[in-house]
Amino acid sequence: MNFDGNTTASWTAAPADARTESPTTKKMASKPLDEAGEKLAAEMKVFNDVAAELKASMDLSAKYEARVQSLTIAAAELFGLAPTWTAFYREILGADGVMKKCVCAGPEMANFECSAEHSKLLEMLTVLRSRDLPENDPHEQQRMITVRIPKSLHDSICDEANELAVSVNKLCISRLLQKVDKSMIPTSSQKRRGRRPGTVATKGNEPEATDDFS
Repeated sequence: MNFDGNTTASWTAAPADARTESPTTKKMASKPLDEAGEKLAAEMKVFNDVAAELKASMDLSAKYEARVQSLTIAAAELFGLAPTWTAFYREILGADGVMKKCVCAGPEMANFECSAEHSKLLEMLTVLRSRDLPENDPHEQQRMITVRIPKSLHDSICDEANELAVSVNKLCISRLLQKVDKSMIPTSSQKRRGRRPGTVATKGNEPEATDDFS
């Protein structure tokens, strides 16, 4: 941190009891956090209400072009209201999001993922991730995955993250948000090890679960 001015202040250390924070001081220190939490909760409620209204108003029996237009309009409206990038992803691109409701799986989805409209959705998500928004969404738990990779690949990822001036975590999330060409996914006749995607280990009441993908 940078401090302006060259004024030097002198002070005498007070006894430990005198330096103990009073209840009033503690209350004042926690107030900004409480206000931030209340603000986020209010923004999240507005966002969720609008998302629910948009989903309810969609005609899922309409032609493909009309459904894509509805998806684009919904994304643009929720983009302006999103309190976290996670909320936008969940309601637009997530497993139960608008995209999966408006675009059918299979050839239709493959066609949409190559479209300018889909690229625009990813651009919106990138903009939200670039903003100074809360890292965690209070409406969604965090999950962890453990991926075994060779040291050479790990070194390359770390080098790329350093070149881009981002964390390895942010770089990996960015990669995961991109669609992978299925022809680039190797097939294997070996039995898959570890838990299948979506399964959760039960160890007490831990808030996070780890999926080990092999």
